[in-house]
Amino acid sequence: MRILSCVITILLMSATSATLATDAEQWRLEKDKNGVQVYSRAVEGWSIREIRGVTAVPASLSSVVAVVTDVAALPEVTGVVARASIRSRESDTHYQVYSVVAMPWPVSDRDILNQREIRQDPNTLTVTVTDIATRDVMPPQNGLVRMVNSRQRWTLTPRPDGSVLAEMCTLSEPAGPIPAAVINVMSVSMPFHTLKMLREMVQRETYAHARLAFIKEQAD
Repeated sequence: MRILSCVITILLMSATSATLATDAEQWRLEKDKNGVQVYSRAVEGWSIREIRGVTAVPASLSSVVAVVTDVAALPEVTGVVARASIRSRESDTHYQVYSVVAMPWPVSDRDILNQREIRQDPNTLTVTVTDIATRDVMPPQNGLVRMVNSRQRWTLTPRPDGSVLAEMCTLSEPAGPIPAAVINVMSVSMPFHTLKMLREMVQRETYAHARLAFIKEQAD
């Protein structure tokens, strides 16, 4: 069970999203509790179901973005990421994130190198944080299984009441002989946990008063 839990976390924290569906009927509600909803859907060509988590966060847009993009906080947010760091940086909104997840024996540890891009719509102020796994950029690391087919996207939309609607959408292959049916069954609890942690962490002083140079709180 611990092995399966770790595998699911890899999927959710190291994956990047497929194109978001515009038809809500494509999504199946899997869990709705304490203001957090988790959905899943089948994606053509994938044995793994895409996962989508949604919640309202009572905090400023900068506070939410600060938590979502804090690479050093990934171990706390996920509970199983052993370490995470920025490998190379082009700017505040374009950089590579390298993550390692420690797996219990006999499953090999996983690693992933994501290209991250942060964008903000100048009109709606919605922020998207997109992670796409890179290929052939970083040599394989001894003892680690590289994940290369992963996509994740955070969509953070400010609302009139001052809260932020946070949506996390992930799709990933775990790079190993792990039954997809088992992963699909177990995966719902992990986005639920991540979104709960997001709502908790934005209240901390480090994030509550965050001001990010690349984020606008109000339209021009």
